[in-house]
Amino acid sequence: MSNTRAWRTKPRTSKPNSRQKRNGLYLDAHPQCHWCNEPSSEAHHCLPHGHPKRFEWQNMHALCRACHVKEHRPQQVLRPVQSGG
Repeated sequence: MSNTRAWRTKPRTSKPNSRQKRNGLYLDAHPQCHWCNEPSSEAHHCLPHGHPKRFEWQNMHALCRACHVKEHRPQQVLRPVQSGG
């Protein structure tokens, strides 16, 4: 979860790697969060690590930081309440 826009604004001595370039290009093309329409800051990959089509743009979403955190938060499993009987 890197913020490539902030990375590009800071003076650096090293060049950005291919991941930072790809995510930065995606965020430039999709400036609003996919869910809440706030300014996007992070590129979310919808497919798991190792999937061959993980880096294709149709399998990515531009998200704000808050929505990206929500996406990666483990979902709670609701269990039925057992009646005392």
